[in-house]
Amino acid sequence: MKQLHKQSSINHRRDEEILIPQTPPYSPKSLKHPRSLPRSINYLFKEQRLLFIFIGILIGSTFFILQPTLSRLGPTETHPSIPKSFSNNVVSHTQEFSVSNQNPIHGKMGRVPVGIGRRRMRIVVTGGAGFVGSHLVDKLIGRGDEVIVIDNFFTGRKENVVHLFGNPRFELIRHDVVEPILLEVDQIYHLACPASPVHYKYNPVKTIKTNVMGTLNMLGLAKRVGARFLLTSTSEVYGDPLQHPQKETYWGNVNPIGERSCYDEGKRTAETLTMDYHRGDGVEVRIARIFNTYGPRMCLDDGRVVSNFVAQAIRKQPMTVYGDGKQTRSFQYVSDLVCLPVYYHNFFWYTAVFLVTSIGICSSIVKLKEYMYNTI
Repeated sequence: MKQLHKQSSINHRRDEEILIPQTPPYSPKSLKHPRSLPRSINYLFKEQRLLFIFIGILIGSTFFILQPTLSRLGPTETHPSIPKSFSNNVVSHTQEFSVSNQNPIHGKMGRVPVGIGRRRMRIVVTGGAGFVGSHLVDKLIGRGDEVIVIDNFFTGRKENVVHLFGNPRFELIRHDVVEPILLEVDQIYHLACPASPVHYKYNPVKTIKTNVMGTLNMLGLAKRVGARFLLTSTSEVYGDPLQHPQKETYWGNVNPIGERSCYDEGKRTAETLTMDYHRGDGVEVRIARIFNTYGPRMCLDDGRVVSNFVAQAIRKQPMTVYGDGKQTRSFQYVSDLVCLPVYYHNFFWYTAVFLVTSIGICSSIVKLKEYMYNTI
């Protein structure tokens, strides 16, 4: 009986297995052939998209045609931002240094629309709170760059840059360039150094340390980040010159142990370091030798001839002339001066030394005294 029941249950299971339909194996649906081209054309013509594309191209083309353009200039051409009256008087002698696989580029290059072809740069200006430095910062901010000012306020003043506080493209760091600093920048303008006789005679060791260690640190930064470096040197590298006027090829007549030598020899050493970094490490450098500068934010008691005469004239004091007064000086207004380092830094494709002065305002001390006496 048990066997019969067992057999019937087995037969019943077999019948169930036969009745359950077998599931067919899974196979993916065949993909339809995409019609990408017709769909793209349909997308373009839908809602007048093609018309808007043509309008955009037309507006862009019109902007490029009508926008004022800059021509990349060769060494003999003048940049439009430099005052015409000043550019005619600028000393244009340049001394080219041998650069491996690099030659001066002459003639015009491509036309670059103003504000489009030029990207905003991140620039550090050492000594940017000083007389010349603050005017340079104004120039760079005015053309749309981001500027970081480094100053220890030994001779610089916060009042010179206070009008830039709150500007998102301006940053002020209180720091002595004798100590290294890490920044990411595209260009370096190295102006940091006491420049007046009163200051560098007061602390000669600090003056030469700033010239040597400060320049080393800034050149090291330029090497690390691949920044272009401009050293603002001075006409004092010629010492008491035996040649008038001086050319870049003239080496000068300097007393290495005089009380001015901390500044004179310090700047000469800074120029040497600059050229050594260029020749040895490929750092792109410029050197600008600045002569006598005057203008707003000038310190009246810095011991230089223009400021001395102005201060004495304002105070109704006799004007002091040392020697016979036949010494000659070249003078330049500060807003004219700051145009040239910016120009050299951006539009010269080779390493060179430039004299930054104005031939037309070369005058003897006696004539300067008479002019100020009659004017002020």
